[in-house]
Amino acid sequence: MFFKYKPRILLTQFNLPRCYATKQTPRPKDSRPVGLAHPPDPKTVSCDYIGPPDSQSNLRPYVRHYNDNETALANKLRMTRIEVEAWNASFWTRHNKRFYEEKEDFIRLHKEAGNEEISADRMSVFYKTFLDKNRRIHLMYNLSWYMKNFDMLTMAFMVEVQNLLARGKRRTGV
Repeated sequence: MFFKYKPRILLTQFNLPRCYATKQTPRPKDSRPVGLAHPPDPKTVSCDYIGPPDSQSNLRPYVRHYNDNETALANKLRMTRIEVEAWNASFWTRHNKRFYEEKEDFIRLHKEAGNEEISADRMSVFYKTFLDKNRRIHLMYNLSWYMKNFDMLTMAFMVEVQNLLARGKRRTGV
């Protein structure tokens, strides 16, 4: 086997600074999420904050930390991340709203036809139909998502190279 460890374990060994706004323990379905009532101010936090999942998009919102002395490239990367996260949340909010509306219509139509209990097989027909109908939207989303992530990855690489060069200059005193 090529990888000795699972990728998730490998990523945790990098010690990337992340602060979680909620505890990662399971909670009862009827309780409110534990966490911050309002997102923290990005200027006052020492690391990125990851909040509880949004009720419409089901995505965890980020509060990005930044330093006052960040470079123009690091600032551009941070702003791009914020923009992509907003785009992603907007897409999934619209998608989930459409999904739940169509699911409710499907259930309502079956109940009106006299089927009080809808089997998993009938629901799978709805899921397949929904996915087939939205195939092009999902394809375009995936292409956009990969292109945006590739741009951010390239920018993050350039920021790291910039940081390494600046650190090297400080050490040599040039």
